[in-house]
Amino acid sequence: MPLTISGPHQNIVLEPSRLCQNAFAPFGTVIENPAPSLQPSSSIQQLPPNAVHANQGSALKYLDVTRMVNLYSSAPSGKPGKALVNMFVCAHRSLLPPPVESQAKLLGNFPVNILERHPYTTQTFIPLGLSPSEARQARYLVIVAPSLEPSPRDESFPVPSHRGSDIEGSLSGRGLPDLTKIMAFIANGAQAVTYGAGTWHAPMVVVGSSPIDFVVVQFANGEAIEDCQEVELQTSNVTSLLVAVPIAGSSQNGGVVERPML
Repeated sequence: MPLTISGPHQNIVLEPSRLCQNAFAPFGTVIENPAPSLQPSSSIQQLPPNAVHANQGSALKYLDVTRMVNLYSSAPSGKPGKALVNMFVCAHRSLLPPPVESQAKLLGNFPVNILERHPYTTQTFIPLGLSPSEARQARYLVIVAPSLEPSPRDESFPVPSHRGSDIEGSLSGRGLPDLTKIMAFIANGAQAVTYGAGTWHAPMVVVGSSPIDFVVVQFANGEAIEDCQEVELQTSNVTSLLVAVPIAGSSQNGGVVERPML
């Protein structure tokens, strides 16, 4: 059962940026081929960063493209997490009609009503079965937010406490999502994404006309409150949080269309 929290006090409309590692780094990892035009060959002398020859020179292997984290050793239940590989077949989401003046560039607006996090595990979404041309047309939203400081509202949410570990600085903490710093990105089907452990994010949002199949890799222990924590935003006709979805191929500068104080 999601915890209900206050949504924005006014309408907020976010314009998503193109998904890239530099901008997404505080929240996780973007996985994509850094040199898609490079044909693997043993004759390549100057390899891209973090790449090595593999399979008798017929492949390029990029090392450690994302980090899988399992923090269940500190979960209150004491139940260990196990690696899971699931498949999500995600239909495209319904969008609200854009304003008349924006119909030439916007497909519609996606209302953000639910955010979730997985406090003890990373979660990686990998698009499956797309041709190169389909991968560029298939799109999905990545909506993320940092955590606020802990408060009495979230005291029922267990989170890791890894003091002195090498990942301590990247743990998100117990707090609820900070809606004043929420960000939206738009990804194509040639990109996979890893949400960092404890990162608040929207459930998968596919946009366009076709479903996308995702292989999803994470850890879980079967304890609902330790595997997934959800909040539901209280919104209304005049107080909502929307992501403006551009028509495929239109220019995207990213940023905020309107962001009043909360």
